[in-house]
Amino acid sequence: MYWYRDGSALSLLPWLATIALVWLGGWLLVSRLFKLERKERLITGLALGIVLYSWLINLIARFVAPNLGFLLPAILLFLLGALVAFIHRDEYKIEWKDFSVWPWLLAGLFLVWVFALLGKGLAIFDEQKNLSLISIIANGDVPPRFFLDYPRLFVYHYGFHLFGASLMRLGGMLPWSAFDMAKAIMWGLSLMLAFLVGRRYSGSQRGGLITALVLAFASGARYLLFLLPPSILLKANDLITLQGTSAFINKPFSEALSSGWTIDGGPPMDYIFGFLNGIMDPLVMAHQGPNLYSVLIFLLVWLLLPKIASKWAIPIIAIIFSVWALAWEATYALFMISLFLFALLYRWREGHLNLPHIRGVLWAALISIPVVALQGGTITELLREAIFQFESDPQSTGLIAQSVGAGLAIVPQAATDIFGFSLRWPPAILSAHLGPLNVFSPIQLLVAFFELGPVILFSPMITIWAWKRAKASDWLIGVFALSAIVGFLIPIFLEYQQDRDISRLSWQAMLTWTLLLPLILSQHNLNWGRNVRKVAVLSLGIAVFGGIVIMGIQFTAAPITQLAHRYTELDAKLTSQIWGDFDSDTKIFGPLGTSTVITGQITGQLLGEPANLNDHWNELTQSPNLAQFMKHNYEFVIIDSRRFDDLTQEQRAEFDADCIEVYAEVWDNSRVNFRQVLDIRGCQP
Repeated sequence: MYWYRDGSALSLLPWLATIALVWLGGWLLVSRLFKLERKERLITGLALGIVLYSWLINLIARFVAPNLGFLLPAILLFLLGALVAFIHRDEYKIEWKDFSVWPWLLAGLFLVWVFALLGKGLAIFDEQKNLSLISIIANGDVPPRFFLDYPRLFVYHYGFHLFGASLMRLGGMLPWSAFDMAKAIMWGLSLMLAFLVGRRYSGSQRGGLITALVLAFASGARYLLFLLPPSILLKANDLITLQGTSAFINKPFSEALSSGWTIDGGPPMDYIFGFLNGIMDPLVMAHQGPNLYSVLIFLLVWLLLPKIASKWAIPIIAIIFSVWALAWEATYALFMISLFLFALLYRWREGHLNLPHIRGVLWAALISIPVVALQGGTITELLREAIFQFESDPQSTGLIAQSVGAGLAIVPQAATDIFGFSLRWPPAILSAHLGPLNVFSPIQLLVAFFELGPVILFSPMITIWAWKRAKASDWLIGVFALSAIVGFLIPIFLEYQQDRDISRLSWQAMLTWTLLLPLILSQHNLNWGRNVRKVAVLSLGIAVFGGIVIMGIQFTAAPITQLAHRYTELDAKLTSQIWGDFDSDTKIFGPLGTSTVITGQITGQLLGEPANLNDHWNELTQSPNLAQFMKHNYEFVIIDSRRFDDLTQEQRAEFDADCIEVYAEVWDNSRVNFRQVLDIRGCQP
C-alpha cells in the first residue's frame, strides 16, 4: 500500500485538474510577460506555475480550510494568467504552436517516471522530517509548527513540502508517495529546464541534451583517489575523519573509499563511498527535496530574467525570489548578495548600469526582502528568534533545528556569532563527508581537489568569460559567476554552527561552474586553445562519470518498494483510516514521529531527540499512565505493537480501562503486530 490512501489511482484526478490550472496560468503569464521562444514557453510555464502555486498556498492555506487552501491558489493563478492575457490581447495572440513541444513533454514524463520508480525503492535523506512536514502541511498546518516544541514555528525551508502536500491533500496520496512523486516532478522538470538553457546558449538540441546530462550526473572526482599511490592515502588516514553518516563506515579513510556506504533506506546494493561526494552530490541522488526545488528555481531564473517583456513581470520575479528563500535560503541569500554586489562592481568599473532589465530585477529583489522576512521558513524564524532573544536577553542563546543524518538536532546559537557563523582558521575546503580539509596541508588539499573535481581548474577562465559576457549585456551570467566565487569562498573562511550545512554554498558554486562550462564550450567564437578545450571536455566527462555509477547503483532499487524508513504497511493502513480526521487542536499521544505522519497532527517528538523539550512526553513513553494522559489533556493515544510489547503487565493494563474506546485499529495477517488509536475522552482525570 504505497501510492493512495483509498487504493485507487482515480484519487489523483482532482490534483491533475488543479495542476492543469496551475500550468495554464503559468503558461499565460510566461507568454505575455516574458519574450521567450515558442519552444520554451510551455515547459517554463509549468515551472513558473508550480513556483507561484507554492507561494500562494503558503499565503492562503493559513487562513482557510485545507481543501480550499490548496485549490484556491490554483484558481487564482489561472485567473491572474487570464487577466494578463486579456490585458495584452492586442499585443499577443495565443500561440497553439507552443504545444509542438509535445515530444519533449513525453520525454519529461519519462524522466518523472524513472525518478518516481527509484524513489519508490529508496527511503533515504531526512525521511522522518520530510514526511512529517508534508503530512501536517497537507492537513492545514501552514506555516508548519515545530515538531519538538509544539507552540513554535519550524525553522526550516518548507517550500518544497508545500508542493508535496498538494499531492497528499488533493491527490489522495500517502505521505511517502507524495514525497517521492514531488521529487520526481521536480527532477524531471529541472532536467527539461536545463535542456532549454543549453539549447538557448548553444543554438542546438545537442547542446541542450549535454547540459541536461551534466546537470543530472555531475559530481566531484573522489574516485580518482583510487589512482594515487597507497602511501598518500595512508597518510590521509591520520588527517581525515569521516563525518555524519559516513562515520558509520567505521574504517580509515583509505579503506573507506572502496567500502559500501550503508544508509537506512538505501538501495539493495550499497553506494560505493569513493563515488560519493561531500560537496556536490549528483542530481540523480537529490532525494531530499528542497535542493531539487532550488535547482528548478535557479534554472527558471536563468531562463526568465534576461527575457522580461513587461513591467508587470517585476512582482512575478519578486515572488520567484521569495519562494527561492522558502525552498533553500542559502542559495537565495547567495544570489541576492551577488546580484547587488555585481551591480555595484559593474557601476564602479564601467561607470554606468545600462544593462537590459537589471534595474527591474533589482527592484524585484528589494521587494522580495520584506516578503521573505514575513512569509515563514528559515529566514523568518531566525529573524523572529534573533529579535525576541535580543529583547529578552542580549546575551542569551537561541535554539535552531539542523539536519543530522536522517533526523534533527537542536543546536544552540552562540550570542557571539552572527546567526551561527564564526571565523574559520585555518582556512579549509569543507566536505559534508570528510569535514574541513586544511588548505595548508598538502595531503588534505590534494583530497579536497579530487572532492571538488577538475572543473575547479577552469573557474578563473569561466569567470573571465562571464565578465566579458556581462559587458556584452548578458549580465545574469556575470551574477551567477560572481555568486559561484562568493559561495566557494564563504565556507573556506567562515564556519557554521552545524558546519556540514554550509557546504550547500560550495555545492551551488560547483553546480554553477559545471553548468557554465559546457555552455562556454558550445560557443563558436571561443578563443580557448584546442588542448584547453580537450581538457575541459575531459573534466566534464570525469565529473559525470561518478554520477553515472551512482545512478547505476540506484537502479537496483527500482524493482522494490520501501514506504519509508521505519514505516510498514500497517502504518499505511492506519494512515488511510485516520489521516485528517481530527480537529487542528486535538491532542494526540503517539509513537515518536510516526504518529505525526499518520495523523497529520503534531503528536510528539521525532526519534532520538533531546528530552528536555517535552519531558512529560518522554516520561509517558517510558511509563504510560492514564491519569497523566488526562492531566496533559491528551484525547487520543496511538498504540504501536513495537513499543507495546516492551511494556510490563502493569503498564499494559493502563490501556484496558472501561472508559477507553478503540477509535481505529489495524492488524497484520498473523494477528501479532498491530496499531490502535484509543479514544480516552470518556475517561475522568
